[in-house]
Amino acid sequence: MSDICRYERDMVAAAESGQWTDELREHARTCADCAAAASVSAWMNLLGRTDERQHKLPDPSIVWLKSQILRGSMVAERASRPVTLLQIISYVGVAGAWAAFLSVKWPSIQGWISGWSPHDIASHAAAGPVSLSVLAAFFVLSSITVMLALHTILAEE
Repeated sequence: MSDICRYERDMVAAAESGQWTDELREHARTCADCAAAASVSAWMNLLGRTDERQHKLPDPSIVWLKSQILRGSMVAERASRPVTLLQIISYVGVAGAWAAFLSVKWPSIQGWISGWSPHDIASHAAAGPVSLSVLAAFFVLSSITVMLALHTILAEE
């Protein structure tokens, strides 16, 4: 048969509820489609109620809340991106300034450090004093480094 039997819905309902009429029992004996539908309807109903997923789906309100939190954190990250970029540029700039300072003033610094030997300290024959420009550059770079470090530490809180 290509058409659906007009009793098929009644057969399925009777098989699920267990309430058969005499007319439906007689029809099930004569119609192969209705007999097949009645025999598998209980099993199909049980299969439809069975959840075969290993993980249950989360509550939709929790999914919505998580999406709102993620959206808020993405907005905050986007807003802080220029400050983060400026921090990175500052780190690179300070590191470059230290490298340039140490490269240019190394002979002067080395002479000053070599004057710390016990022999030179005892004889008061230490190398010439460090120039004022070296001390000023050292002080400025040290201050900038400390301020950048403190800003980084305090900005995280």
